[in-house]
Amino acid sequence: MRVIEIAVGKDLKPVSDSWSRLADDAAPKAGEKVIVPLARLKSGDNQIFAAAKVGVEITGGDAVEDLKPWIDDLGLVVLRFGTFKDGRMFTAARMLRQRLKFTGDIRAAGDFLPDQVVFMLRTGVSSLEVADEFPLEAAKRSAKAYSVRYQHAVDTQPVAYEERARLP
Repeated sequence: MRVIEIAVGKDLKPVSDSWSRLADDAAPKAGEKVIVPLARLKSGDNQIFAAAKVGVEITGGDAVEDLKPWIDDLGLVVLRFGTFKDGRMFTAARMLRQRLKFTGDIRAAGDFLPDQVVFMLRTGVSSLEVADEFPLEAAKRSAKAYSVRYQHAVDTQPVAYEERARLP
């Protein structure tokens, strides 16, 4: 697995990943960056925040609003795509950015297509966790595929009717 950083107007590039998944019954080491499932946070196991920088992984069945009590303490939210046909993680990313005002890294992981990267950018995803064979060049093309947007999104790119209104 590798992590790819994505941002509007920038090229997709691999970055080093300092996060590790913490086993369900393990305690983190001081200063460690750990990813835990939402169920661990909801169980009341909040001592992990004292020892480590915490990230959480959610799936399509999890409610993003459940992160609200910890949102200011999280450094990473991993959105686990179960299948490329399931759009709930796009909604989750947008809700994290707009409703919960999450400013940390939102990472897409799991089963998604390179063609979906452009939509991930629009909803606030900032990194991808992909297999080594993931077609990065196809994802780069997707990220640059559209120069005109027809509706507002998290990425704040101008939309067509606003651009048209500026014409003389």
